[in-house]
Amino acid sequence: MYSMISYWLKYYRHECGLTQQQVADRLKIERSTYTYYETGKTKPDINTLIKIAKVYNINYTALLEGVEDELEAAVADIVSGAADEDESLKYRTHATTKYEVELLFVVRNLTPKQRKEVMTLAKKLVSESEVNS
Repeated sequence: MYSMISYWLKYYRHECGLTQQQVADRLKIERSTYTYYETGKTKPDINTLIKIAKVYNINYTALLEGVEDELEAAVADIVSGAADEDESLKYRTHATTKYEVELLFVVRNLTPKQRKEVMTLAKKLVSESEVNS
């Protein structure tokens, strides 16, 4: 499952201009192991997170940003006991979906002019959607 940790691992690796192989080499682990961290297939332990943070020259807590919200969302889903999972996800506004994280990642890599264009288009699509509803 894609998570905020996965997002931040990929984000900071791109910011540093590193490949997965380069990060894996610095951590002395297999590239596939690091890939699993970025895709959310597995999660690094705290010691590995600290090592990764050193590679990226950041505080390890930056890799944990947003994790608390994910945990709260998971607990809320369990507590709610909603029979229909799709319905419970439909109304969840406090957790970021994988799609939203990917969209944010794309937008952050645009120029300011491109961001304005995307925002204009998004607002237009939303207003059209509201009219057609």
